[in-house]
Amino acid sequence: MKEFPGLKILAILLISIFAGGCATDKTPPGGPPDLSPLSITASSPEPGTVNVSPKTIRLGFSHYVSRSALSKSIFFSPIIPDYEITVHGKEADIRLYTPLKPGRTYTLTLQKPLKGIYGNQLDRSWALAFSTGPAIDKGTIDGTVWTNRMAPASNITVMAYAPGATETRKSDSAALLPDYIAQTGPGGEFHFESLGSGSFRLTAVNDKNGNLRPEPDKEEFGVTPTANVESGQKSVTFRLSPGDSAPASLLSCRTINSRELEATFSARIPSRTFDLSGISISDTSTGTTLPVLGFFSLGRAEEESTYRFLTGPMSRSAFYRLSYVPHGNTGKPSELTFPGNSHAEIYPQLSLRILPADKTLNFIPETVRPETGSSLELQFNLPVIESSVKSAAKFTSIRNATERNEPFSIARIDSRTYTIHPVGRFEPGQEYIMKVNTGEVIGLAGEKSKERFVESRFSVAGADQYGEINGTVAAGDAPSVIIEVYRPGTTARLRSLLRPSRNRSFSFSFKELPPGDYTVNAFIPSDKAPAQTSEWNGGSLDPFSPSDPFAATTVTVRPGWVTENIRLEIPSTSRSGKQ
Repeated sequence: MKEFPGLKILAILLISIFAGGCATDKTPPGGPPDLSPLSITASSPEPGTVNVSPKTIRLGFSHYVSRSALSKSIFFSPIIPDYEITVHGKEADIRLYTPLKPGRTYTLTLQKPLKGIYGNQLDRSWALAFSTGPAIDKGTIDGTVWTNRMAPASNITVMAYAPGATETRKSDSAALLPDYIAQTGPGGEFHFESLGSGSFRLTAVNDKNGNLRPEPDKEEFGVTPTANVESGQKSVTFRLSPGDSAPASLLSCRTINSRELEATFSARIPSRTFDLSGISISDTSTGTTLPVLGFFSLGRAEEESTYRFLTGPMSRSAFYRLSYVPHGNTGKPSELTFPGNSHAEIYPQLSLRILPADKTLNFIPETVRPETGSSLELQFNLPVIESSVKSAAKFTSIRNATERNEPFSIARIDSRTYTIHPVGRFEPGQEYIMKVNTGEVIGLAGEKSKERFVESRFSVAGADQYGEINGTVAAGDAPSVIIEVYRPGTTARLRSLLRPSRNRSFSFSFKELPPGDYTVNAFIPSDKAPAQTSEWNGGSLDPFSPSDPFAATTVTVRPGWVTENIRLEIPSTSRSGKQ
């Protein structure tokens, strides 16, 4: 990584500019675009160089980069406060104006969000370590960051504060810059290298604004179950907090047509618990209220930050005020003003799709919408009146070639999507019919369906189509452990409170699991009297309070198989001085 042909390239670029052309990082006309990730092709000094005190650090890149993008990505450890960046083509010079201290290891980190001028991005953060003394610090710390819902968390910044920072600089303060940073890869893994000896305080942050300062009120964060982590430790785990605890507020809105409004909120709101009474629309001149008839998300997701609302007819000449008060909140509503829309949308005929589709065999009811449990789903193309769906739906089983009515309940996900739940459970191997008299279903804007009936006849999977997870947890002398099984990306989970056996192990077993990937998570609850409903405590940053210790792993469940001998080891919290 020594050769820098940049001066020759720079000369060619200047000639092409003066000749009226322009040098670009593009493939020749007709060729495919270069989609390869951005990479560092050369550096001076080279990684691992000792006994150097450079005044300038030079980097070579595989694609053209901009000075502004590079300046936002660079991080020095220890911090070098005064330097200047110049970029020419695919090369960059970083001139250091702060003298380097003797006998120190310095690390320059380029953060993963760095992109070339045509969008090529680093596939992982990159670090250049060199020493002004005869040796490079060899300390490392490895670990994994999980989301709050126990999926691997990528693109998370992990910050390390050097030994002694607690006493001299109050490292649990959100105003303090870290001494080292690392970023998680696709599997949530992170790696620190070239650390000094001693212990470090670690924090994981979804650093949305890139300021390297944790903002617990705005960003997801995670802390370790111990106050400090020793250099050389592996398998350090973080679980992020749920995120911004502030109630959702309105960010923007736009009209789609004279009856439809789209609003975006500051946070995701679960569809099932969205309280439509918290939304109001009024004419700013007359104060007249515009009725809000229903809502839906385009993706029918479990939770969304953008929803569409079906309203009464708007006037093009009027301005309206949209107000939102979260459910149970008595504070001041968030408000936006928008102009009316007179475009009259011609909606299609009302139609229905049933999940599972007609003639489906071995249907697994837990897979339709895992967060609601075992269910069927009715997906209308347009918002409909909920009461009309309930009166039009019929659920039967086929027993001895005869249909038998089965009791069921119906739940609204949004005004276009409804789930059907049998009273009791779906019987393995049983055949059912879900039938909807769509002629009786009424759209919120009065639309009707041409089809008289829509039905799905299906059979439920037998027990051999499900799997099982068995294992044990090692948790030292903990009096209890809570074990959880998550479907990644959803809020669906199973959980149990475990007590130790005579040999101090905790055994668990989860049966009748649909095939697929799961995360198994075990934690030691900090509740003095834990119950199965006890939730994991994520700790706090300022003042520092440790999280509940936990361990997690991913597991694949296959039909008819028992995934056994899963062993989770929750690290001891005493070796690093839990506070």
